[in-house]
Amino acid sequence: MRRLIVATAAALLAGLLSSGCGTTADTPNSPGFSPSFAPPTTPGAEPSEIPREPGDKPPVTGWVTGSVTRGGQGPCYGFTADDGTKYALYNADGLDLPQGARMKVQLETTLIRIYCGPGHLMAMTAAEPIK
Repeated sequence: MRRLIVATAAALLAGLLSSGCGTTADTPNSPGFSPSFAPPTTPGAEPSEIPREPGDKPPVTGWVTGSVTRGGQGPCYGFTADDGTKYALYNADGLDLPQGARMKVQLETTLIRIYCGPGHLMAMTAAEPIK
């Protein structure tokens, strides 16, 4: 049994080592070589002009207005800002946020890694109802 394991491991190792032999496209002096760490470029566009996906912008910190989409007494809440950004909010103080209420919440980034639902995970440090 032990010989079978050793022989299988040796065959796998030999296959892995020989799989790159015979090709020269990965060497810097060969034609057609392009380093894999080169960033993709868009012709005619400066890096600041490259279009980005909506998820690329960092979440907003500070006061944000919107609606509570998942309420209760915490510690996790759902919130959709007026600009459409969805947040998963965390607050350990036990704030009672009614679902559907219009609120102004103060957001900060958090180092806590907890799943509070879909959206950008943020710490909610204060909340005020909008009247």
